[in-house]
Amino acid sequence: MKLGIVLRADRIIREEGFRPNRQSTAHGPVDRIFSGKMSGVETHFLYGRFPGRRTPSWEIPFEANQSAFDELGVDHVIGTFVVGGVAKNVRTGDLVIPHDLIAFSGPRVSLPPLHGAYSNAHVIPSFCKNLRELLLRGSRETGIPVHEQGVYVSFYGFSRVETLAELELFDRLGISIVGQTLDPEFTLVRRRHGHYGAIAVAVDSYHDMRDQSQQDPEEFRARSRGTIRQGREKMEAILQAGIASMGSSPFDGNCGCVRAHSGKHPDMFASYPEDLF
Repeated sequence: MKLGIVLRADRIIREEGFRPNRQSTAHGPVDRIFSGKMSGVETHFLYGRFPGRRTPSWEIPFEANQSAFDELGVDHVIGTFVVGGVAKNVRTGDLVIPHDLIAFSGPRVSLPPLHGAYSNAHVIPSFCKNLRELLLRGSRETGIPVHEQGVYVSFYGFSRVETLAELELFDRLGISIVGQTLDPEFTLVRRRHGHYGAIAVAVDSYHDMRDQSQQDPEEFRARSRGTIRQGREKMEAILQAGIASMGSSPFDGNCGCVRAHSGKHPDMFASYPEDLF
């Protein structure tokens, strides 16, 4: 297993001696990779999705980020996220390990075919059960509480937060958290028959967002920054403990993530069969 983690993991990078590992890809250079080992597992941190400055979600270089992991041979990816809490039991500062996701919008650019032929990723189950178990073990080992299940809704592509009507709809649909960056990152990994897991910190809650107009914006931002910092620190601890708990035992390989069609098949979408005339 080669593990890629999307996280600004300041403490681990410093304490474990991770080193910068700039990657050149067909989509441009990625200079935010730090490489090393945790408990003997080759690990590569992508230090944030944004290339040096915050951008709208549709401008995040998802393909370049994934291509950097490809160059490094990464086959397991854990994404970390800052989200809004939708379910009423998800409060500001809570951590959630989602078990599924819903996407209401797709990428603004075409995702090119892999290996010369286009195919849809098969994503049931969505998240790798082994990576979910790694995160859950890390939570139990550290005593850091998490919501052990939840549905993430992808609000990708909008340069705003959710309306009250949208939040109420998401709540009625049984959605736990909302964010803009899980997909298409998730899809890019799964198109490669890779393994994907996720953990998120709620920077605000359904109740906070309902009353946002009555809050001091500066106070809200300051609280959010503190929540993000504490969430990242907890994620680092969970990841370290979860990876350490693996010991020398590899994953059992029965997670269902790597199913793929094999053999040659005719292209059903060709303009017309060659022997028509």
